[in-house]
Amino acid sequence: MPTKTFSSMKKALLVSTGLMACGLFAPQASADESSAFSLSANAAIYTQYRFRGLSLSNHDPAIQGGFDVSHESGFYVGTWGSSIEPYGGSEFEMDIYAGYASQIGDLSTDIGVLAYTYPGSSDTYYVELYGSIGGTLQDTVDWTLGAAYVWDQENVGSTDNIYLYLDGSMPLGETPFSLAGHVAYEDGAFGTDKWDWSAGVAYAFEQFELSVSYVDTNVSGIGKAAIVAGISASF
Repeated sequence: MPTKTFSSMKKALLVSTGLMACGLFAPQASADESSAFSLSANAAIYTQYRFRGLSLSNHDPAIQGGFDVSHESGFYVGTWGSSIEPYGGSEFEMDIYAGYASQIGDLSTDIGVLAYTYPGSSDTYYVELYGSIGGTLQDTVDWTLGAAYVWDQENVGSTDNIYLYLDGSMPLGETPFSLAGHVAYEDGAFGTDKWDWSAGVAYAFEQFELSVSYVDTNVSGIGKAAIVAGISASF
């Protein structure tokens, strides 16, 4: 079990190392106008892979990417991967997820299930449930309040884990720049009274985004403060 201490799954999480340890870009869906399904993809390279504040790439650069298939009803499935430091014989994390996103008035909701897998290793995968709700304040600040829960599973030491987070972002006027902030609390199998937080700025152009963020936790070592920079693209 890696020392992991979400999209919406449109990587919330998961939320990885861009401005909130994940980028602010929104993947652009591509599909025939007559089709009920749409496909989106993303790719990125960051100075390190920080997951919930912790470096899973041993503070080294990481290559990441994934794709999603969504239905007009709100259901979606997808996969996302990242290079990681060697773990259980694997140097790659592959996440597989499915969920349902909807709009309730002015609020956006997202619920789903996600499996963390590590190809080439054994007895390392585990499954997590996630959910979030979000909206916009004063037509300017986008916010998301979410939770991710891992019930007691053999590959996580037969102990459960809860992760609660609040994300916020806002554009800087009419410029292509935006700001983002994140704070989260975790307790259970992956951390005891663990906190992580980040703040950063992003610059968007065409389908690309450049981002720089400050990431920190109350965990030493893989959780020590760092500046994380990267470039991402959506298709």
